[in-house]
Amino acid sequence: MNSQSYQKAKLIVLYFFLVSILLVLSSCGGGTDNASTDESEADAEKVFHLRMNTINPPAAGGPPTPSTIATDIFADEVREKTNGRVDIEVFYSNQLAGQSESLDALARGTIDLQVITPAAWSDKIPEGNFASLPFAWKSEEELSHLLRETEFGKLYEEALLNYGVKPLHYHYTGSAGYLSNTPITNPSDMKGLVVNAVGTLKGNFYKEMGAGISSVPFADYYEGLLRGTFDAVSFPYYALEVMKLGEVVDYITVPGEIDPSLSLIVISQSTWDKLPTDLQEIIWETAMDIEERTIKASQEYSARGFEYAKEIGVEIVEMTDEGYNEFLDTAKKTYWKGFAETNDRTKKMIEILEASKK
Repeated sequence: MNSQSYQKAKLIVLYFFLVSILLVLSSCGGGTDNASTDESEADAEKVFHLRMNTINPPAAGGPPTPSTIATDIFADEVREKTNGRVDIEVFYSNQLAGQSESLDALARGTIDLQVITPAAWSDKIPEGNFASLPFAWKSEEELSHLLRETEFGKLYEEALLNYGVKPLHYHYTGSAGYLSNTPITNPSDMKGLVVNAVGTLKGNFYKEMGAGISSVPFADYYEGLLRGTFDAVSFPYYALEVMKLGEVVDYITVPGEIDPSLSLIVISQSTWDKLPTDLQEIIWETAMDIEERTIKASQEYSARGFEYAKEIGVEIVEMTDEGYNEFLDTAKKTYWKGFAETNDRTKKMIEILEASKK
């Protein structure tokens, strides 16, 4: 073979070699694009079935309560807005996990969402005792500002996140005052009564006034009042109708000890992390809208509680200013003080609360 033929043969071999490489690269590139498309389509079609455990029983009819808005209506709207990609099933009266056990169940991912009052987990997350601070706020708007526009709420959320639980939305559940079988208008009226309390700090508050303490889950309040396990409880007034507590108490006291009370819906962090970003955004936006809507519902249900009390003959007794201030002073030297001394976060929370009242 002469030199010219040899060079020509080399060029032909090089040409086919380069064409082969380009074909391989093109094939690989096309495969990556298809895999990405397939994965994206799979995410868009996947349905996430989530289980929500709630401390509350099913609604007993009538207009939706703040709790119904925060749970059932929230679940319905999430399902609708995600086109069925997130399906939340609600389990009532702690069917999936008990009040205390639910925190660990969430942290493990055994359940996905929980409806709870923050104080119910105070043995493990003591910052949650803020929700039962007696006489700490006087309206839904004041509490909403504290939780969403100051560091107060952020400090509590930090404590939840440290436990592997992400807070979604609060819901305001109406003014909570004393529901009792004897009139209560000042601290001296508490002497000798048995009062149901969640957590040590609330127990200390009542003990300072001479009351005995019981600890019964919310779902068992009707039975506890009926059987005389306790004589009084601080609970939302609308429970007179919704939980039929009007059948087992004779008096309610106004203003409320906690005005308003609140509950919280949280989601397991592990569950949240499995959701695509677009679904997270829809759930979060829905949660914030629901939280805002419970402000009006809370106010309406406090009013409805008073109306219902009158209808069924439960007597409404009012504190005097003197009686109110006596309760507040007792709360500050027991509950508020004990809460502040718990840890650095709770100390800061009380500082923020006191500063907000100046």
